[in-house]
Amino acid sequence: MLNQSEKNPSLHSDPSDTEEIKQFIAMLEDALNNHDAEAYNRYFTNDISWGSPNGALLQGWEPLHAVHKNFLEGPLRNSTFRYTVHTAKQLTPNTAYAHVQLVRTNANAEVESDEVCLYVLIRKQEAWWVCAGHNTRVQPS
Repeated sequence: MLNQSEKNPSLHSDPSDTEEIKQFIAMLEDALNNHDAEAYNRYFTNDISWGSPNGALLQGWEPLHAVHKNFLEGPLRNSTFRYTVHTAKQLTPNTAYAHVQLVRTNANAEVESDEVCLYVLIRKQEAWWVCAGHNTRVQPS
Protein backbone atom coordinates (compact mmCIF):
# COMPACT_ATOMS: atom_id res chain seq x y z
CA MET A 1 0.00 0.00 0.00
CA LEU A 2 1.17 3.50 -0.77
CA ASN A 3 2.47 5.38 2.24
CA GLN A 4 0.70 8.75 2.52
CA SER A 5 4.05 10.52 2.77
CA GLU A 6 5.19 9.09 -0.61
CA LYS A 7 4.53 11.07 -3.75
CA ASN A 8 3.18 9.61 -6.93
CA PRO A 9 5.93 9.32 -9.55
CA SER A 10 6.02 11.58 -12.60
CA LEU A 11 6.95 10.67 -16.13
CA HIS A 12 9.89 12.69 -17.33
CA SER A 13 10.04 12.57 -21.09
CA ASP A 14 12.52 14.52 -23.18
CA PRO A 15 10.40 16.65 -25.56
CA SER A 16 12.77 15.75 -28.42
CA ASP A 17 11.75 12.11 -27.94
CA THR A 18 8.20 12.98 -28.98
CA GLU A 19 9.04 14.32 -32.45
CA GLU A 20 9.25 10.82 -33.90
CA ILE A 21 5.88 9.96 -32.32
CA LYS A 22 4.30 13.09 -33.82
CA GLN A 23 5.67 12.09 -37.23
CA PHE A 24 4.18 8.63 -36.74
CA ILE A 25 0.75 10.16 -35.97
CA ALA A 26 1.08 12.38 -39.08
CA MET A 27 1.72 9.23 -41.16
CA LEU A 28 -1.52 7.75 -39.80
CA GLU A 29 -3.37 10.96 -40.69
CA ASP A 30 -2.02 10.84 -44.26
CA ALA A 31 -3.19 7.24 -44.65
CA LEU A 32 -6.68 8.19 -43.45
CA ASN A 33 -6.85 11.13 -45.85
CA ASN A 34 -5.80 8.81 -48.70
CA HIS A 35 -8.57 6.42 -47.57
CA ASP A 36 -5.97 3.67 -47.50
CA ALA A 37 -6.73 1.09 -44.81
CA GLU A 38 -3.61 -0.92 -45.69
CA ALA A 39 -1.35 2.08 -45.03
CA TYR A 40 -3.34 3.12 -41.93
CA ASN A 41 -3.17 -0.32 -40.35
CA ARG A 42 0.36 -1.08 -41.57
CA TYR A 43 1.91 -0.30 -38.18
CA PHE A 44 -0.76 -1.90 -35.98
CA THR A 45 0.47 -5.02 -34.18
CA ASN A 46 -1.03 -8.36 -35.12
CA ASP A 47 -2.53 -8.69 -31.62
CA ILE A 48 -3.78 -5.09 -31.29
CA SER A 49 -6.55 -4.30 -28.82
CA TRP A 50 -8.86 -1.51 -30.03
CA GLY A 51 -11.79 0.26 -28.39
CA SER A 52 -14.12 1.91 -30.88
CA PRO A 53 -16.02 5.16 -30.28
CA ASN A 54 -19.22 3.05 -30.25
CA GLY A 55 -17.97 0.92 -27.35
CA ALA A 56 -16.92 -2.16 -29.33
CA LEU A 57 -13.70 -3.91 -28.38
CA LEU A 58 -11.81 -5.42 -31.31
CA GLN A 59 -8.99 -7.88 -30.79
CA GLY A 60 -6.44 -8.49 -33.53
CA TRP A 61 -5.32 -6.91 -36.78
CA GLU A 62 -7.69 -8.75 -39.14
CA PRO A 63 -11.01 -7.68 -37.52
CA LEU A 64 -9.81 -4.10 -37.08
CA HIS A 65 -8.51 -3.89 -40.63
CA ALA A 66 -11.85 -5.15 -41.97
CA VAL A 67 -13.70 -2.38 -40.10
CA HIS A 68 -11.29 0.36 -41.24
CA LYS A 69 -11.35 -0.87 -44.85
CA ASN A 70 -15.14 -0.94 -44.87
CA PHE A 71 -15.41 2.60 -43.47
CA LEU A 72 -12.64 4.19 -45.56
CA GLU A 73 -13.86 2.68 -48.83
CA GLY A 74 -17.54 3.14 -47.97
CA PRO A 75 -19.26 5.78 -45.86
CA LEU A 76 -16.07 7.76 -45.07
CA ARG A 77 -14.60 7.81 -48.60
CA ASN A 78 -15.27 11.56 -48.94
CA SER A 79 -14.23 12.48 -45.41
CA THR A 80 -11.16 14.43 -44.36
CA PHE A 81 -9.31 13.62 -41.13
CA ARG A 82 -7.20 15.86 -38.89
CA TYR A 83 -5.13 14.67 -35.95
CA THR A 84 -3.94 17.06 -33.25
CA VAL A 85 -1.42 15.59 -30.82
CA HIS A 86 -2.25 16.82 -27.31
CA THR A 87 0.19 14.64 -25.36
CA ALA A 88 2.96 12.34 -26.48
CA LYS A 89 5.23 10.66 -23.96
CA GLN A 90 8.00 8.19 -24.47
CA LEU A 91 7.95 6.07 -21.32
CA THR A 92 10.99 3.93 -22.16
CA PRO A 93 13.09 3.73 -25.33
CA ASN A 94 10.56 1.18 -26.64
CA THR A 95 7.19 2.28 -25.20
CA ALA A 96 5.14 5.44 -25.59
CA TYR A 97 1.62 6.77 -25.66
CA ALA A 98 -0.15 9.58 -27.45
CA HIS A 99 -3.41 11.36 -26.71
CA VAL A 100 -4.70 12.83 -29.95
CA GLN A 101 -7.82 14.55 -31.13
CA LEU A 102 -9.28 13.22 -34.38
CA VAL A 103 -11.70 15.50 -36.22
CA ARG A 104 -13.46 14.12 -39.28
CA THR A 105 -15.20 16.44 -41.72
CA ASN A 106 -17.40 15.69 -44.72
CA ALA A 107 -17.04 16.96 -48.30
CA ASN A 108 -18.71 20.24 -47.23
CA ALA A 109 -16.12 20.75 -44.45
CA GLU A 110 -18.77 20.12 -41.77
CA VAL A 111 -17.60 18.28 -38.66
CA GLU A 112 -18.98 14.74 -38.66
CA SER A 113 -17.04 13.39 -35.72
CA ASP A 114 -14.76 14.71 -32.99
CA GLU A 115 -12.89 12.07 -30.99
CA VAL A 116 -10.19 11.87 -28.37
CA CYS A 117 -7.92 8.90 -28.95
CA LEU A 118 -5.33 7.15 -26.81
CA TYR A 119 -2.71 5.13 -28.67
CA VAL A 120 -0.22 2.89 -26.90
CA LEU A 121 2.95 2.46 -28.96
CA ILE A 122 5.82 0.01 -28.85
CA ARG A 123 9.07 0.09 -30.79
CA LYS A 124 9.95 -3.16 -32.53
CA GLN A 125 11.88 -3.86 -35.72
CA GLU A 126 13.19 -0.26 -35.58
CA ALA A 127 9.68 1.21 -35.98
CA TRP A 128 6.79 2.40 -33.80
CA TRP A 129 3.70 0.16 -33.72
CA VAL A 130 0.24 0.76 -32.25
CA CYS A 131 -0.47 -2.13 -29.85
CA ALA A 132 -3.62 -0.65 -28.28
CA GLY A 133 -5.96 2.19 -29.02
CA HIS A 134 -9.20 3.65 -27.82
CA ASN A 135 -11.31 6.33 -29.48
CA THR A 136 -13.98 8.25 -27.54
CA ARG A 137 -16.40 10.65 -29.18
CA VAL A 138 -16.45 14.15 -27.74
CA GLN A 139 -20.05 14.88 -26.79
CA PRO A 140 -21.43 18.23 -27.95
CA SER A 141 -22.09 20.59 -25.05
